[in-house]
Amino acid sequence: MRFFKLSLLLVIFWSTQVMAHPTSFQGATSLMSYNTEEENTVDLFYSVKNYLAVGVTYQREDKTYFTVPRVNYLLQRWNNEDSQGNIYLSAGYGQERSYDQALGVGFTALDVDWESRKYYTSAAYNRYIRGDKENIERPDYEIMKLRAGVAPYLGEYNEINTWLILQTEKRNDTQWELTQFVRLFYRNVLIEVGAGFNGSYAFNFMVHF
Repeated sequence: MRFFKLSLLLVIFWSTQVMAHPTSFQGATSLMSYNTEEENTVDLFYSVKNYLAVGVTYQREDKTYFTVPRVNYLLQRWNNEDSQGNIYLSAGYGQERSYDQALGVGFTALDVDWESRKYYTSAAYNRYIRGDKENIERPDYEIMKLRAGVAPYLGEYNEINTWLILQTEKRNDTQWELTQFVRLFYRNVLIEVGAGFNGSYAFNFMVHF
């Protein structure tokens, strides 16, 4: 019975870990979508190994569109008795479309997280690296995001698990924006509904199969 309870705990913990990460278990396909009033992002990844995934990111920011094939790599993982930490690196090269013009754009990202069944923290930095446009230097596009969350109760694997998350985000020279989320997780499907303190909204969807 003790072994069964320990195995169930590991299954639940592993299931929460694989959802929002750039790599998942070997052979898994992950679909993630992040949406606000001014932005839509869709990520589609296939994990060749549990530490290596390939895929593509599509992002719309106002009237600018990025389409970037990319590679995600699990640089470091810490497995503790009741928690886990990860460091991920991502890189790619694709296209930026704006005002009927298409230009090449590079991409780099760093994701760091630590999570237990009760608490969750993460930090992410994305950078779209732009080249010159007719000898005019264009600034790179940067996105920084910090998150912290807590589970109000510890659900079983076959139950709906809930997280309360607070996120702060900054883009280039904009001010930090604060958004509160309710995360609902059931088996391999995760949904987040958010409301910003400035009246904005957010909806995120993640699934792996």
